Amino acid sequence: MNNETRYKQGHFIGLGIAIGLPLGIPIGLMLGNIALGPALGLPFGIAIGVLMEQRLNPHPIPLTEEEKARQRKWGWWGMVIGMVVFVLLLALYLVS
Repeated sequence: MNNETRYKQGHFIGLGIAIGLPLGIPIGLMLGNIALGPALGLPFGIAIGVLMEQRLNPHPIPLTEEEKARQRKWGWWGMVIGMVVFVLLLALYLVS
């Protein structure tokens, strides 16, 4: 009997991102730029997540078409919101 626990595809990548972002904050504080910390922690978190995904979830449960569509939709919303915030911050920076 196989007691292997299976998770949905990408489960550990999200977990790695959730670990990497907060771990980057102290790095940013040490460097004197708190915004740089999460930006450095994100790639480390993705790398940790990919390694965890390969080792702990070798045969993932595939995502349904509905889940893939939901991920695409929220990805686009995230990019749009990120660009709006970026443009607003850039405008505030250039005005002052």
